[in-house]
Amino acid sequence: MIHYILRRLVWSVLTVFGVMLLTFFLFRSVGGDIASAWKGAKAPAHQKAEWNHKYGYDRPLYINVHSRLVLLDHAGGNFPLHVEESRGSNAIDALLLISPTLDEVGEMELEGQARDKSHSDVQALVGRYVWRLDRQTPVVAPAGQPSLTDGEGLLLKPRKKPVPTTGPATQPAPPPPVILTFWLSDGTSLDVNLSGAATTGELIDLINNHGDNRGRLRAGISEYRWTYFFRSQFFHHLVTSATFSSVSLKNGQKLTEIIGTHMGYSLAIMVPAMAIGWFLDLVIASFVAYYRGSLVDRVGVFLAVLGMCIPVLAFMMYGQALMYRVYPECAYGVDHRVNVYLPVAILVVAGMGAGVRFYRTIILDETNREYVRTAKAKGLPLHNILFKHVLKNCMLPILTSLVMSIPFLIMGNLILEQYFGVPGLGDLLLQSFTERNEPILNGLVFLLSVMYTASVLITDVCYGIFDPRIRLR
Repeated sequence: MIHYILRRLVWSVLTVFGVMLLTFFLFRSVGGDIASAWKGAKAPAHQKAEWNHKYGYDRPLYINVHSRLVLLDHAGGNFPLHVEESRGSNAIDALLLISPTLDEVGEMELEGQARDKSHSDVQALVGRYVWRLDRQTPVVAPAGQPSLTDGEGLLLKPRKKPVPTTGPATQPAPPPPVILTFWLSDGTSLDVNLSGAATTGELIDLINNHGDNRGRLRAGISEYRWTYFFRSQFFHHLVTSATFSSVSLKNGQKLTEIIGTHMGYSLAIMVPAMAIGWFLDLVIASFVAYYRGSLVDRVGVFLAVLGMCIPVLAFMMYGQALMYRVYPECAYGVDHRVNVYLPVAILVVAGMGAGVRFYRTIILDETNREYVRTAKAKGLPLHNILFKHVLKNCMLPILTSLVMSIPFLIMGNLILEQYFGVPGLGDLLLQSFTERNEPILNGLVFLLSVMYTASVLITDVCYGIFDPRIRLR
């Protein structure tokens, strides 16, 4: 059994990894730009870049074999390093120069230059990640090809109205130069004309060889190390989800705190609902199956099928409408203790049809056995036959349905919690999806996948415990 459990654990890890890869592809690769959802579609590109950098969304998607344009300030002052652009230019949005974190500055090295161990005291600006960035990488390249900028490059923004020219009509006025003003840490500025830069190397040389620079601002390409390979959005998404260290994009709250706050509401509804529903389903199904072919059986099967045909949403709508007439304060929300009664009752009633139908089927296989007929011939009471002998031999499928319901105990019911205003984990999962709160959504999906794989493993182990004929190899 030990070897079987270890093998299933390996498969469980691979399954969870596949789930996280699929969710990352759907939410991140297909979902599009998440910064626009939180900062607004019309927000400046450099503001989106700073937001992306804060939450790790500026990293490469799957693996990191990229480099960045780096500007290191060696002026030795205390003023913050920042950059401004000439009027009408979009150079800042094109290059996306932002301030890195202190940890990033401390480990930055410029490719092809001597290592400087004093980077912890140096301010810096970094650009976007570019695949196989080198000095020959163009500043502007066609869409889909690696370039230093986003494809628009250091071009002037289009004017709303054409500007009349004083020269001949065939000679349009040349565009003004693109000038970046770097304000250094010593309070001085450095104006660099980048209009003639066609490649990354030319842009770096224009900054480093500026007459007023004198080594105060060093530009270059970040040196790549093999340890950076896993610094990507996918592995960041995987590690933060697996360690439950995700932080909400909405309010900065930790995932563990959010789960602790919302899990109690889900448990308050799902635990009594599943316990009461399981007990009633078994009792009703046992009597219906025992009197197979009788009026009790036909009426029970009819009501079970009828209950299966009615949507759960109908139970919720009519149940809430009834509660609004009887006790309006307890029809929505969690302000009163009796608020839990209506959702629990709806879950029990709505699931009773499918539960009775399922348990009746598996109990019927046992009621026709020889030992049941022998027990009837000996005159054993009905409750002894059903609950002491029949249910014991039906334990495997019953156990399967119970164990596979464990994830719902924690995660709750998405639609029901949303409909009745219960702030459980199900409502949180749905709300995180609509708000694109990906760290919380990914953490909850990871938790759900772990519980499902653990439930399957527990079910297999219980098979070997309750049925001696089953051997786990």
